[in-house]
Amino acid sequence: MTTVEIGHADLGPKAAFNLGVLCEDRDDFVGAERAYQLAIDSGHADHAPMAAVNLGVLREGRGDFAGAEQALQVAIDSGHADLAPMAAVNLGVLRDDPDGAERAYQVAIDSGHVDQAPRAAVNLGVLRVRRGDCVGAERAYRLAIESGHADMAPMAAINLAVLCEGRGDLAGAELAYLVAIDSGHADLAPKAAVNLGVLREGRGDFDGAELAYQVVIDSGHADQAPQAAVNLGVLRHGRADFAGAESAFLLVIESGHADMAPKAAFNLGVLRQDRGDLDGAESAYQLAIDSGHPLAAACAREAMTQRRG
Repeated sequence: MTTVEIGHADLGPKAAFNLGVLCEDRDDFVGAERAYQLAIDSGHADHAPMAAVNLGVLREGRGDFAGAEQALQVAIDSGHADLAPMAAVNLGVLRDDPDGAERAYQVAIDSGHVDQAPRAAVNLGVLRVRRGDCVGAERAYRLAIESGHADMAPMAAINLAVLCEGRGDLAGAELAYLVAIDSGHADLAPKAAVNLGVLREGRGDFDGAELAYQVVIDSGHADQAPQAAVNLGVLRHGRADFAGAESAFLLVIESGHADMAPKAAFNLGVLRQDRGDLDGAESAYQLAIDSGHPLAAACAREAMTQRRG
């Protein structure tokens, strides 16, 4: 007789849940469904809603969306402090009817859960943007920002900034980007600073743009720092700060970034060619060509051909 069959008030549901996980790991999805359903039917305060969430995710992965909704609703109806809000977020993502998705996200938001409520608010904001409800989207993003959640608050701030930019509210966008930057998030703060630099360039605030790009470069972020350095190099080139531009491009080239280093090499070639350093330009173009980058290599090859022609 297995532990599941014993019917122990705590051990039976726990064993059924664990069996479901084991069956999933073995790709026995039919067995997993049966085991999770046993745990659900037990009505156990923790293991039943836990199994319902897992069953919902399993069914969604198998394309059984109606069954997934049914399972997630069981978890929501359980009122479990952690699992009900989690299930509500999952249900919001799953539902293809916007009204139903909004209702599900609102359940998670109303729960006040420290993680799921901010996540639901960000998702709700994204959904409302798609529906053209910019005012509602802003409200949702501000809820997530006000939560101070380590991940969701800066994500919401970036989303809000993009929303503000789209509405022509550039001052509001800058403030939102600064919120994300001030969060110090390892990935989102540098991303926000790159966006802020681009925004400031568009507004003609070139000194402010340089400062924003430098923040990203100083962060050393593997992807955003090279992007910011390329942007900074192009900006300095345009401002006739040729030494500063070359320094920025060389920084990116030395990083070896698969996408940005070849682009920096091409831009360095253009810079040197503009300054009359033809040998230096050819050397930079050759770096871009040797990289095999689909865009930078082709542009560098064309520049070399035109120069020699």
